[in-house]
Amino acid sequence: MDKHHILVVDDNHINRLFFQSSLKKLNSTVSLAENGFQAIQLCTLNNFDLILMDIRMDGIDGIQTAAAIKALSAHKNTPILGVSAERFDYEIHPEFDTCLLKPITQDELRSVLSCYLTGSEFDTHCFDEKLALQISHQDIHIVQKLRQLLTKQLPVDWENIKKLHDKEDWENLEAYLHKLLGSAKICAAKLLIQSLEQLKFYAEQKQIDLGTLAKLKHTIELTINASVKDFD
Repeated sequence: MDKHHILVVDDNHINRLFFQSSLKKLNSTVSLAENGFQAIQLCTLNNFDLILMDIRMDGIDGIQTAAAIKALSAHKNTPILGVSAERFDYEIHPEFDTCLLKPITQDELRSVLSCYLTGSEFDTHCFDEKLALQISHQDIHIVQKLRQLLTKQLPVDWENIKKLHDKEDWENLEAYLHKLLGSAKICAAKLLIQSLEQLKFYAEQKQIDLGTLAKLKHTIELTINASVKDFD
């Protein structure tokens, strides 16, 4: 299988080196752009399989850059994933497929590659398969059934969690997260457990944290996508 070619656009050299190193470990070819103008130029010369786009940059920002890239015929269908240190409402910007919140783990990058790259061979790592089988007495049918029940409910869970967070109803939010954590642990939903525990910590402190909330939304999307692939 040919390596996927990924473009990383970020005006911070440390961020560029991090992505370059992480993506190469995941067997991808990586090109780097220091700003939006350079990214657009690279896209006129290359066909990329996926683009990681920093949102806040000097000169033209990530939103303007993504729009210019999508206007190129070769990249009108290329997935562009926003990268931001703060909450970014990518849903109102059709150029973006999703948004990743910094700091980004290797598991999250692996999951993104699996979800957005056609023919990707990467294990999504959303689930701990070995632990899931142990919990389900080595019965793959039980694993699949539990996973299906969890992911079917997750869109509703997200809406309820967001409403409780927006209302700053910390007591009920903490209780809801605790209950969902139990379901996630039974399914060995590794990334989901991590995100739920992070948000639960802030709920216990009665603190608003939009970044952690957005990261949970993204993790839910990854978990659902990983589960759908299991049943294809």
